[in-house]
Amino acid sequence: MGWVCPECGLDYDTVSPGDAVVAVRSFPRRYRALLIGPDTDDDDPDAVIRRRPEPTTWSALEYSAHVADVLDEISVAVRRIVVEDQPALTSSDPDRRVAEKNYNAMDRVEVLGWLDLVCAGLGDQIDGVRADDWTRIGRFDWGDRDALAMTRNAVHEGSHHLRDVQRVLSQVRGRPRG
Repeated sequence: MGWVCPECGLDYDTVSPGDAVVAVRSFPRRYRALLIGPDTDDDDPDAVIRRRPEPTTWSALEYSAHVADVLDEISVAVRRIVVEDQPALTSSDPDRRVAEKNYNAMDRVEVLGWLDLVCAGLGDQIDGVRADDWTRIGRFDWGDRDALAMTRNAVHEGSHHLRDVQRVLSQVRGRPRG
């Protein structure tokens, strides 16, 4: 693929399937540390994780739920790519999903449990892909992607949005609800 994210710096070509398994399995612990970590300076930690720094930027909880949702979507795509011959795949609009699923109203324990399940399943799935299946193709309306590119995208989504959660929490801590 040869792509490096201009925001977070993740270089897709440096992510091997083994690295992806480790990264995906680490996401629940890393997100949990931010959403349930030490909140000693926060009067209302639950309000802090739901607070948007500005109307067009998601809250820490919304980013975390988005990661669970998109990794679930990627898991389905990878599974279909590996077992079907060039499946036609779709992806959802993230902003529409945030509103439709009302991520910000979800319980943080529910979101983290969802992330646990998705990451455990996706980690096992990636670990089980045979060497000759990584180049199998799925067809999206925005272009073809192989199983390896989709796996690398899962690592990117989890890593990139972890940084977003950190940034948002830093921005909203200590600010009154607005």
